Amino acid sequence: MNKIKKIIVGTNNAGKYREICDLLPKKIKKYSPKEFDILTPEETGKSFKKNSFIKAKYFSKKTNLICLS
Repeated sequence: MNKIKKIIVGTNNAGKYREICDLLPKKIKKYSPKEFDILTPEETGKSFKKNSFIKAKYFSKKTNLICLS
């Protein structure tokens, strides 16, 4: 099993980014969409869960990294 070494945290909200990063292991390199100059996609889902999936899929595809959104 491969360990996750890098991850993109799927939010452009600085507060949310810090909160999520604080919950993740320190060994994992964390990136923000801002570091890649990626804007947040339009959230067209009808729930938080669907919008989270939209963002995770979008950021992951743009960066080729695992995304937590």
